[in-house]
Amino acid sequence: MAQMRKFEQEAIVNQIVKTIKSKFEKNNEITKTQKEYKDIADVNADIIKLENKVSTIRKEINELESLRKDKIKAFELDFGIELCYDYHNKLSFNFKEWTIRRDVEDKLAIALLDSEWKDNLPAIMEEIANQF
Repeated sequence: MAQMRKFEQEAIVNQIVKTIKSKFEKNNEITKTQKEYKDIADVNADIIKLENKVSTIRKEINELESLRKDKIKAFELDFGIELCYDYHNKLSFNFKEWTIRRDVEDKLAIALLDSEWKDNLPAIMEEIANQF
């Protein structure tokens, strides 16, 4: 009895798989005519439409975010105020206390050089505050 060679066995397996695949594809075409499949395909089409809308909206959001960034830069230059927004897109003004504190400390130290600072402390405080 002759033994089948490996490549001959693989050729037979390939033909069997080809036949099985052909049956599978024919069965799928028949299944696609079923109401249940059509319902699933319709839902899938609706998802694709919504994904396309989301993509369009994301592009619009990106454009608006870029515009906001440009407008904030111009605003900050015009008014000398830092404007921020958080992840909820809530606008707020950034108060850099540490920078202002340093400037206030310097101005107060200079104002206190005057020998009569004790009599003028409220006025000195108000004058420094009004500079910011």
